[in-house]
Amino acid sequence: MCLQCSDHCPKQEIELSKDELWTLYRAAYEQYKSEILNDGKLYDRYVNDFVSYHLLVFSSEELIVRNHFKHVFSLYELLTTRKDLVTKYFTKSSFEKGDFETMVYEFNHIEVVVESPRILASFTTEQIRLITKFANESNFFVDGIDEETMDGFFKCALDESLVVVNMRQVLQLLYALSIEKMIPHNWVSLIADNQLLTPKSTGKASKRGAISSRLSELKASSAKFPSGEFLDFAKQLKEMR
Repeated sequence: MCLQCSDHCPKQEIELSKDELWTLYRAAYEQYKSEILNDGKLYDRYVNDFVSYHLLVFSSEELIVRNHFKHVFSLYELLTTRKDLVTKYFTKSSFEKGDFETMVYEFNHIEVVVESPRILASFTTEQIRLITKFANESNFFVDGIDEETMDGFFKCALDESLVVVNMRQVLQLLYALSIEKMIPHNWVSLIADNQLLTPKSTGKASKRGAISSRLSELKASSAKFPSGEFLDFAKQLKEMR
């Protein structure tokens, strides 16, 4: 019975033992350093390649096979659901058994608390400059907008709501940014809760239901939403990061 090595050398085998979980974590650490830190491999590819390679086990003993699968899928769960622990421990200059034991304890006993984002985004000065220029050229707002106000909008720190000329245009940009994952999934709630946008036609800050309904209408219309112009602009902004 053997666990295939992380170096993909068919002649090398790691003997399965009571320390198999430690052996797997150590192999995952070494492969993370090699592929993620040194070679810039995509994280999802690293995870899938590692797990699929180490899934195979040679044994006629049912208990050993069951424990092996339990160990592999336990590590897979950690790699996919607790990237905070992966970053904390796998970026260390060394990974000893004490690190492994602490990592496993935190994974098994300390629940991660994921708070909902409280701002839309924190863009760079250059990104804010381009967004402001784009918004003014597209006539998003009644009085135009400066870079400081635009930055305040994305940080949910406006003293007054922005009066919108054409909500469709504004929502196209925000939806395109959400597609690129540049603003959080709860962006509609953030806009409504912080009273960031007020349609000129109503004179009242948009609520969550109104924004969601408008989005549904736009996505159901015959016109492409968001348009290629907005999708391309969002991609351009993302490439600047």
